[in-house]
Amino acid sequence: MIASGTVRGADLLDQILALDPGARGIHAFARPGAAVAAARALRGARRVLVATGFTVAPGMPETDGPPGAAVLGRALRRLGARVRWVTDRASAPLVAAALDVLDEPPDVVVYPEGGGAAAALLAAARPTHLVAIERPGRARSGDYLSARGESVAALNAPVDELFVRGAGRRPPRPVTIGIGDGGNEIGMGNVRARLVRLDPLHARIASVVRVDHLVVAGVSNWGGYGVAAALARLSGRDLLHTPALEGRLIAACVAAGGHDGVTRRREPTVDALPRAAHAAVVELLRLAARSGMMGGP
Repeated sequence: MIASGTVRGADLLDQILALDPGARGIHAFARPGAAVAAARALRGARRVLVATGFTVAPGMPETDGPPGAAVLGRALRRLGARVRWVTDRASAPLVAAALDVLDEPPDVVVYPEGGGAAAALLAAARPTHLVAIERPGRARSGDYLSARGESVAALNAPVDELFVRGAGRRPPRPVTIGIGDGGNEIGMGNVRARLVRLDPLHARIASVVRVDHLVVAGVSNWGGYGVAAALARLSGRDLLHTPALEGRLIAACVAAGGHDGVTRRREPTVDALPRAAHAAVVELLRLAARSGMMGGP
């Protein structure tokens, strides 16, 4: 069990997620309390589809996304939800490898090719919640763009259609959550007006896909971990993984073909940060979950 505590002082969870080692300027489009709000929306979730996977170049699915999706999905499953992970063929081995590290069932759906895939999957899965972690969201042009402004539409299936169609379904429609770090991911439509004011690159890559709850973090994995930490605090259960497991998650994704999305090298890093840095963030998030310094509405 997580020790109880009283919220005092600064919002520790927000401070951790606001760390911006890549100097992406996330302070301009991050919102305080977002991880806690997302966790509250996920409490009581029954059927969840967790979408992840971002291929930045041919044969280069990145290491950011699958670990966060695996950890958050595990937390939701422990709270009683039926969880399935949705990705495409390039990132499926990374998601499966991350789930294996956590001893989770490999319930991975490879997004079908062809028209009507989103409608069919929504009808079959009947999700109460849709979650995206580091998954491309279409820009205003209709293209899918990397943080460098390169088109990656040919490398990533249009999984964001689940969120577009989900938002248009008749009530009760699924609650949607997006987690990202750069502006080009599912959910960043919520803050597109802020993104277009940052610089021409952000204006071009900014996604138009909106969600009910958007969580922005310095690394998308951290956003997934942050929501898991908030769920831990809200439920009084230890739902977050350990720093040691974090290192194993990253190594497993690399062994499965993952690349660092920033350096584009096949090495045990995420967004150009070594495993030790990510392990330290996990330890800080565990502290936040124990201390109760979560903040948020």
